[in-house]
Amino acid sequence: MRLTKTLISFVVVLVGFVSLQAQDLHNSLFYMNPLHMNPAFSGSFEGTYRIGGLYRDQARSAIGSSAYSTPTIFVDVPIIMIGKRNWLGGGVLVFQDQAGDGKLRTTSLQLSGAFHWSMDKKSKNVLTIGAQWGKVGRSIEDLSSFNAGDFLSERQNNVSSPMTADNLLMGGSSGGNDSGPSTDFTDINVGLLLKSKVNKNTDFNIGFSTRHITTPGRDFNFGSSNEDLKMRLIAHAQLNNKINDKWSMSPEIYFSNISPQTQIQLHGWAGYMLDPVKNIKLNFGLGYRVEDSGQVLLGIDYGSVKAALAYDLTLSKLSDINSSQGGFEIAVYYIGKIYKKPDVKPAILCPHL
Repeated sequence: MRLTKTLISFVVVLVGFVSLQAQDLHNSLFYMNPLHMNPAFSGSFEGTYRIGGLYRDQARSAIGSSAYSTPTIFVDVPIIMIGKRNWLGGGVLVFQDQAGDGKLRTTSLQLSGAFHWSMDKKSKNVLTIGAQWGKVGRSIEDLSSFNAGDFLSERQNNVSSPMTADNLLMGGSSGGNDSGPSTDFTDINVGLLLKSKVNKNTDFNIGFSTRHITTPGRDFNFGSSNEDLKMRLIAHAQLNNKINDKWSMSPEIYFSNISPQTQIQLHGWAGYMLDPVKNIKLNFGLGYRVEDSGQVLLGIDYGSVKAALAYDLTLSKLSDINSSQGGFEIAVYYIGKIYKKPDVKPAILCPHL
């Protein structure tokens, strides 16, 4: 009965999100990049430390060397216990995104912290609040290949000397041969996470996060408008259920909105235990990014290592350009466990004669 109620609640969450319309670019393997999705994940695992990375490559079949590429690395740890069951976690996230002919590059280093509050004596329900702070740098590596929107508009209207009004590009011609300008801003993100263990076979998590809460200036958006970067709202949920000794299932959902764009992703993972002694499990499934692409999902758990691969098959009109070949992602993380060696005092036996 308890499992049935959990499944019903989870489906209600899914249906509520699916009723929204979406299209936005994010990681396909969103749960493999936890600190970017929600800073409340910092230190939210059983172990001493976690280190991982993710790489995404997109649109290479359509634009070749100008494709979008995004490597990400993260490290997080449970820092210190507070009381008997609560703890603080911390993490570091580094990513670099490069896109387009002008090699528009976004680089960031972000620090996160989270307070994990155990809501019961057995820590079956843990509520977490997290925050993240960092610097984001933006630059154009090849200005000679970069064209701003108003520059293209003037060129299409046969203006003899097209120019751009973008503040970031002022001082350098959009069609020049020099390297491009750069800028940076401070970014602050917050998140809330609930993790619950229903029984020994079933657990779930649901979270919400808000990125760019300081709404940084327009230099993030290369354009002539005066609009700041709007806040980005993220919601996510995952259910893990062990069906029997061999099979398990894990449905996931991801929602993101940064006005005026919205995105929804749905995943259905299945797991098959190959070796319970060595904890080797094969994971596979399908995903769907609403109004954009289908996803083929593969993964493996090997002891403390978790790895996954996703390939996006374009289902939108963009398939006419990229022949339905979207992006791919590969991700892996490792949870290390360092135990203190017990200090065992030797016992000397002195049998009576």
